[in-house]
Amino acid sequence: MNVLNGLAERILAVEAPGGPVARLSVVVPSVVTPGEAFAVKLAAVDEKGYPSLECGEAARPVEGPWVGLPDAVAFEEGRPAIAIIEGVSLPDEGTYRLGFELGGQTWLSNPVLVDAKERERVFWGDPHVHTCLSRCHPTQCRSLDFCFVAARYMSGLDWVCAADHVSNDRCDKGKWEAQRRAVKVFDEPPEFAAILGYEASLKGGCGGDNNVYLRGDLEDFVDEYEEGDTRTLSEGLAEEECFIVPHHTTRPGKHGELSDRTYLGPERMPVVEIHSKWGTSEYRGNPNALHDIHEGPSYVQDHLAQGYAMGFVAGTDTHATMPSSYGDDSAHIDRLPGLTAVRAAGLAREQIYDNIKARNCYGASGERILLTGLRIAGARMGSEVPWVFPDMGRDICARVAAESEIVQVDVVRNGEDVFSTPGDGWQAWLSWTDDQDLTQVAFEPRGHFERPFVYYYLRVTCASGAQAWTSPVWLTL
Repeated sequence: MNVLNGLAERILAVEAPGGPVARLSVVVPSVVTPGEAFAVKLAAVDEKGYPSLECGEAARPVEGPWVGLPDAVAFEEGRPAIAIIEGVSLPDEGTYRLGFELGGQTWLSNPVLVDAKERERVFWGDPHVHTCLSRCHPTQCRSLDFCFVAARYMSGLDWVCAADHVSNDRCDKGKWEAQRRAVKVFDEPPEFAAILGYEASLKGGCGGDNNVYLRGDLEDFVDEYEEGDTRTLSEGLAEEECFIVPHHTTRPGKHGELSDRTYLGPERMPVVEIHSKWGTSEYRGNPNALHDIHEGPSYVQDHLAQGYAMGFVAGTDTHATMPSSYGDDSAHIDRLPGLTAVRAAGLAREQIYDNIKARNCYGASGERILLTGLRIAGARMGSEVPWVFPDMGRDICARVAAESEIVQVDVVRNGEDVFSTPGDGWQAWLSWTDDQDLTQVAFEPRGHFERPFVYYYLRVTCASGAQAWTSPVWLTL
């Protein structure tokens, strides 16, 4: 067992000294094979999610099939209550949650699937963290170092991006060099991936707020706030391997409606941020919408209906530098933390980038909701599939597991919930065939699509309020 020490411990203790323990975070990998050794990450945190300096208790594992767990994990008062248990394994296939007892309560991990045949893993990250370099909410933000250390050790993430602001003179060459170098310092595949990116704001009607994500390095950022839009921003980055992601599209005076000009196509704009701590942008009337809402057709479902082929990611957009957690964010940044699940064969920043670009990813809020075995008309999420016989049924299947009880899993087709199945405790199994003649429900050709099209995605809702949204599958007629 490794208890956090050294520079990482000092960064957490100085920048975010946590108070009394409010909960114990237990993080395990989402997918492993039988007998594979992995790490369990524990963090006793206060009500805001900061690692407690007041915890002198020991956490004890609940009895189960886990191999390699110690009898207890002792935390030392005065040090951040974080521990990493190496060499844990599960011998048999199945889906499990690991429990630890602390403070008279049992705290459960995210679910882990043990499967000998699963070829892709699920890697969790926060693509949208602001640090003090953003010059936005400066008394609440922490340092670049804190972003990466907190993501890896406190939140137990696999990857993160410090997407700091560059517009309105909030960045310069020196700050950009600091971001580039921090990514190189903290990127440590296959243990942890650091992604280089930034937020470029644009005026209302010009594309609003967008994040730029790089596959590798970038000598200098491009900012088009004064005169440009998403298209000129993309043109300024024409020689770079990057993509551009719109976020909180329903915020008035910022994003507003996407247009055929400001939508850049799946190569340059493959995904949209469906949720952040600002709110959910899935559809008008959703229970977690932003506090201020644009009047026009600015929700994700509006953009999908326009033929904009975007998958889904989620993040925090935290201005307290708290990856996939809570922190000291302002009162209007008060929704559940978001995070993105990326399916990939391995953990490196290039693999995270490539699979988000391929829309092989999904967004979640509040919990690491595990979606595996997902197939829609035989295709994985993010796919575009020619569908020759529109009256032929489409099989849709998935298995779902969560930290809390699952309320229901919905199949969304062209903006309508067309099928729902309840959860069975913390797990759910979806198997349904859609026999609807697609010629009766297809959208006319528009946007990216030159033929009539239908999209499907799944939405998971948990008793805790946590949700997940799979990237869509598109069928073209």
